[in-house]
Amino acid sequence: MTDPAAPNAQPASSSTETDFPVGAASADAVRRLAGAIERLGNDADYFMDALTEKLLSMEPLLKYEPSEDSVRADLIGLRAFTPAEYDATRRSVARGSLQLRVVESWFSSLAGTLSLQGIGRFLHWSDDKVTTAVADGRLYAVEISGRLRFPEWQLSLSSPGKLLPGLAEVIAAASSEQSWIVLAGLMGTPQEDLYGEGPKTPVAWLRDGGDVSRVTGIVMAPWLS
Repeated sequence: MTDPAAPNAQPASSSTETDFPVGAASADAVRRLAGAIERLGNDADYFMDALTEKLLSMEPLLKYEPSEDSVRADLIGLRAFTPAEYDATRRSVARGSLQLRVVESWFSSLAGTLSLQGIGRFLHWSDDKVTTAVADGRLYAVEISGRLRFPEWQLSLSSPGKLLPGLAEVIAAASSEQSWIVLAGLMGTPQEDLYGEGPKTPVAWLRDGGDVSRVTGIVMAPWLS
């Protein structure tokens, strides 16, 4: 019996073409999704609109091409995958596993934001005061499905005004092309350049009175644009 992982072995033909329905979701699946969203007890229409907007922003999967068989053969020849592992991975991707991870990450980030009304209650500000602060660069907001959302990293109960010290400088340093999700991740990730009793997150650094220029330098890093 031929060892499929041997360098000179010819891998079996790929079985990665889909054996599941591709395209429009079934009516039953749509009903279950709508029911699950309704069960959450939130603004179901906004939730669905935001999800739809995110899905429409994503690139569709490329169709399987016969040329992929040569890639499969090369990877199996290099022992990066067994034939079964490659086919299972390719099938998982074709079913949308990577797209699902992107959506899960996006939802996690969205959960770390407040609505216009929510941040107004937190700061004891009117809607007009909040939107004026956004326009003036004193408060960070992102528009999602036609509504402003406010990432929670900029809030600080222990600070004057309950806003993160140096917030305006951080907002000014952030590129308009920069993803709000990337910025939120950065602000909550320990940085080697911000060292106290170990690396600190930019949020912790600023709350503890650290030099804001150290944070803006990180925010302005080219790899974040």
